[in-house]
Amino acid sequence: MNDYPARANFFDASALTKLFSSEYDSEELIEYFNNCSPTKFTTPFCLYETLNILKSKWKHRNSLSKEQYLEASLKLIAWYRGNTKQVRDLDFTDPLIFLKTKDLANKYDLDLSDAFQILTLKEGEYSFFINDSVTLFITADRDLAIAAAEEGIKSWYCMNGRAPK
Repeated sequence: MNDYPARANFFDASALTKLFSSEYDSEELIEYFNNCSPTKFTTPFCLYETLNILKSKWKHRNSLSKEQYLEASLKLIAWYRGNTKQVRDLDFTDPLIFLKTKDLANKYDLDLSDAFQILTLKEGEYSFFINDSVTLFITADRDLAIAAAEEGIKSWYCMNGRAPK
């Protein structure tokens, strides 16, 4: 039995990379992922960014074998297809959405992908939840966690401490 509230959980690329490549310090994150609400999602940007990071871990950092890279990618794609593909995403190419994303990127010195994640949490499909059901943003990127928190988004910097209850 888990002690986590029923809520949507948004995983960014840094958290997804830790999850699907089973990095050495990802035990708490893996436990949370396996036991939290079944509502888990990410943006297409994060999916592709995660695939690129996994490729880099195989090709450039030699921290994944080819087999580990392919296995992690397969698991990531299967999870995405089953949990996220049907989530209506904000249209990044919409001029208003792009301008809001750009403003967040400038405000917090983020790249557009990270800023888009914040905007997705503020205005996307799961933005209406409140109280204990508010969507949790999970990241291994400290600066992104800080920016999200400053925007009023419930965040868990998964490199530091236990998952929030």
